[in-house]
Amino acid sequence: MSVVEIRDLSKIYNNSQIAFDSINFNILNGEIVGIAGPEHSGKSSLLSVIARKNKQTSGSIDFADYVNISYFSSDFSLPDHLKVFDFAIMLVEINNVERNSQYNEIISLLKKFDLHNYASSKIGDLSFFQKRTVSILGSLINKPNLLVLDEPFKGLNDEEIEKLTIFLKNIFHRDMACIISDTKLDNLERIASSIALMFEGAIIHKSDILSYSRIAGRNIIQLSVDGNLSKFEEKLVYLTLQKELTFVRKNSIFTVTFFQSRQLEDCFFLLSDIIKRIGLSVIFMKSISPQVDLQLIDIVQGRLQLGQPHFQSLLKNIDALENSLDIEES
Repeated sequence: MSVVEIRDLSKIYNNSQIAFDSINFNILNGEIVGIAGPEHSGKSSLLSVIARKNKQTSGSIDFADYVNISYFSSDFSLPDHLKVFDFAIMLVEINNVERNSQYNEIISLLKKFDLHNYASSKIGDLSFFQKRTVSILGSLINKPNLLVLDEPFKGLNDEEIEKLTIFLKNIFHRDMACIISDTKLDNLERIASSIALMFEGAIIHKSDILSYSRIAGRNIIQLSVDGNLSKFEEKLVYLTLQKELTFVRKNSIFTVTFFQSRQLEDCFFLLSDIIKRIGLSVIFMKSISPQVDLQLIDIVQGRLQLGQPHFQSLLKNIDALENSLDIEES
C-alpha cells in the first residue's frame, strides 16, 4: 500500500529557477527510499514539498488517510540553552501529544540514540554528532509513519555515519516509511530498501536496493546452505558492520552484495571460508553479478554529471539492463 503517490510534481521558484520537474514515484508502507544526487540537484526542495513545508508549483502528492509526517533537515538549529530531556518534553507539548504516554517513549528514544546519559545536559554542551541525534530524535516525538530526513549524514565523519546508520535501523519498523537524502550513494546503500537517483531536478531511476546494486556493478553472490543458518547470519551481520557487505535472507537462501572492490573469486573464497569454519554444507553458490558498461556504472554511482537531454536515453539503457537480469529466488 502506498503512503505517498507523487505525480508530475514540479517546483519553480520566483526567479524562474527550476528546483525539480515532472517527478513521479510512490513510497510504500515500510519502504525506506534513498534519494541520491549531487548538491543543487533538487533533493532538499523535493523533500520539503513532500514534508508539506513548501508547496509545489504543479503536479500532485496524494497521501494515505492515516499519514503522520515528520521532517528533519540538517539545517535545523537547536535551542542550546535547553537540556536534552526538556527539549523532548517541549516537543511533546508543541505536538499536543499526551505527556504521560510519551514519557517512557522519550526514555526509549534516548537509549536508542545513546543519549540517556546526557538527558540532563544542555544541548549547547553536546558534540556536533550528539546534536544531530537530538535533532533526529525530536522528529520522532510525534510517532510518524512517514519520516522525511534531508541529509542526516551531512557533516559527519565515517565513524559517526556508521553509528547513525545503526541508530536509524533501530527505529525503523514495518509501519514506518522513510525518505532519506544524501550526496553519497554509499551512505544510502546501507540503510535504504530502494534507491532513487536525482540529477538536475529529475529522478532518472528508482529501483529496489538489490536491482540497484546489480546495475552499479557490485559483486553479488547468491547461495543456499544447510546447517546452523543463524550462526552463518551472525557472521554476515559482523561483516555488514565492517562495511564489507550487505545481505538479504529468504529462508535458507542468502543474497550477499559486496561493497568493497574485491575480485569475484575473493568473494567466493570469503564465503566458502566462513561456511567451512562453522561446519555448514553448501547446497548451491553462484554469482548473479552482471557484466555492465563502465560508463553506466559511473553514471549510476553519481560520478558523471548529466544534462537534461541524457535522461531518457539513460533511463532506457538502465531499464534494458534490469530487464535482462533474472534473479533466481527459489
